[in-house]
Amino acid sequence: MRWSTFLPVGALVALGRAIPTPSKRLPTRDLYPNNYGPNNNYPNDYYPNQDTSSSSGSSPYLRRAVPTGLIINHCTTPGIVALTFDDGPYIYTTQLLDKLASFSPPIHATFFVNGANWVSAIDDESTPYPGILRRMLSEGHQIASHTWSHLDLTTASTAQRVEQVTKLEDVLLRVVRVKPKYIRPPYATCENGCLEDLEGMGYHVVNFDLDTKDYENDSESGIQVSVNKFNSELGSNPATDSAIVLSHDVHRWTVERLVDEMVGTVRARGFRTGTVGECLGDPESGWYA
Repeated sequence: MRWSTFLPVGALVALGRAIPTPSKRLPTRDLYPNNYGPNNNYPNDYYPNQDTSSSSGSSPYLRRAVPTGLIINHCTTPGIVALTFDDGPYIYTTQLLDKLASFSPPIHATFFVNGANWVSAIDDESTPYPGILRRMLSEGHQIASHTWSHLDLTTASTAQRVEQVTKLEDVLLRVVRVKPKYIRPPYATCENGCLEDLEGMGYHVVNFDLDTKDYENDSESGIQVSVNKFNSELGSNPATDSAIVLSHDVHRWTVERLVDEMVGTVRARGFRTGTVGECLGDPESGWYA
């Protein structure tokens, strides 16, 4: 990824928010490749071991603090499939929450929400959306940021990035009283200083390693393409494999069919579902600032 400097101090003061200076630069390679081991040479001070005693059975290469300043594409905990849903809430989100709650045990997912994308504003109490957000939180799902209006953060200025992130923060604090520490950049792109800006705001930047492409296949017959893609790309060994899965709660056939198919495959292969935070070994207390 390329790096750029921040706005001058005066410009940041005009925004009413100052971005903290990142503490260190980090490698721009994918975080946590599938091959764990001492030859990875990750900085121990940045990925501290939580418990590496022989009695715990924990690997020092699986338990690290979740970093900022780079893009996370993979889980660090084998055996977990993190279902994630972008761009909502929308008219299908309540149906999706009903479905996730109906499984035994219930499915906990991660929702990368926008403030005004498919709907005008998620804090309008005359709409279902504030209640949907509160339900997400109360039912154990992880709420994460996808920016206010789905702006491409690679082409945005630092001032625009700050506005996109903090405007959503303010609304979520007002509606659900939490401020996410996890973000997925729209279009899965974060270059030209974007990573540095998000690091300065304290965010963990998360993309995915399994894209269902449900956005290309939202029809009764077409969604089978996404089902097949998921089934072919998900690993088969829960002892070593995991996945962060991209899908969207704004598409009808994702909610009506793809979710059922994904959960069926996940459980048939011996995986369990979890939030992005869980698949990165981050307790719920670390999901929000």
